[in-house]
Amino acid sequence: MVPSPAKLALTAAPYAALATVSLLAWHFDARAVANAEAMRVQAEQFKQAQAVAARIAQAALQHEQAVYQVKAQEEDSAYQAQLADARSDADRYIAAHRVQPAAVAGGGGATAPGSAGSSSGIPASLPSDAVVVSTGDVQTCTDAATYALKAHDWANSINP
Repeated sequence: MVPSPAKLALTAAPYAALATVSLLAWHFDARAVANAEAMRVQAEQFKQAQAVAARIAQAALQHEQAVYQVKAQEEDSAYQAQLADARSDADRYIAAHRVQPAAVAGGGGATAPGSAGSSSGIPASLPSDAVVVSTGDVQTCTDAATYALKAHDWANSINP
C-alpha cells in the first residue's frame, strides 16, 4: 500500500525540520568562528599599532627632553655669566659706598658730636637715620635680583 501524501508529509516533517535546524546551526557556527578569527586578527593589529605609537611617542618625548636639557644648559651658562657680572658690579658698589672709618674718610681725627669716646669709627657726615647694609646682604640681594631677572627673561621667552 502506498502511503498517502499527507501521511508521508507528516512523517517526513520532523526529519526535514531537524535537517533545517542542523544546517542553520552549522551555518551560524561557521560564521561565529569566522567572526572570532576576524576579531582576533583585528585585535592583534590594534596591539601592534599601539606598540608602534608608544615607540613613536617615547622617541618624541626623549627628543623633547634632550632639546629642553640643551636649552636648560644654555640658560644656566648665561645665568652664571650674568651672575658673575652682577657680583662684580656689586663688589665695585660695595667698595665705592662702604662706610669708612672717620680717620680714613675725613682725614682728621675729629669725631662726631655725641660719639666722643666711642670707637665705632662712623664719620660725623653720616646721617643718624642712615641704613647700613652688610657686604653679605648686598651680595645676597644681588644674587636674588639676578636670578629673578633671569627667570623673568626665561618666562618671557616661553610665553611671548
